Amino acid sequence: MDNIKKILQFSMRMERQGENFYRYYAGRVNDVQTGKLFEQLADMEKGHYNILKEKFDALGGDESIQVISWVVDIKNYMKSPKIFADEAVAVDTADEDERISDLAIVRMAYLIEKDFAHFYDYAAARVDNEEVKNFLKTLAEWETGHMEIFHDRYKSLMSKNWEDIGSYLFR
Repeated sequence: MDNIKKILQFSMRMERQGENFYRYYAGRVNDVQTGKLFEQLADMEKGHYNILKEKFDALGGDESIQVISWVVDIKNYMKSPKIFADEAVAVDTADEDERISDLAIVRMAYLIEKDFAHFYDYAAARVDNEEVKNFLKTLAEWETGHMEIFHDRYKSLMSKNWEDIGSYLFR
């Protein structure tokens, strides 16, 4: 059980840092859609934190690992990241410098989500309890969904930047 508590503690720190990152950059990116995406992701990361804290707190008492419900009803915590994925991919008419600035921030967000997904997969492979393993795999799936959104957003911004520079390079 100590291993699971350590995984949950580290996970809570990761999710809190993710929430802080998204809240900080939501108002600093130039693209309105990216800002909205960051606001939504901040709320989702807060939801992830709350789920993890609930499980961690339950393990702190006399509850055994088998008594705790590791099944998570996503509706109680957040909407699915896929709901707004298509909306978030559209690139607005920001100028080249603004898109390049946003590109770096979106790339950081992608890497954060990639790290989260990998961590949850790694942690799931190292616990014996099947319910906890499935719980961690669910979190990995959520983070993978976030990662895919940022990957699509990154490709879209990158593509637009290549279009802009192509007009200069390939005259």
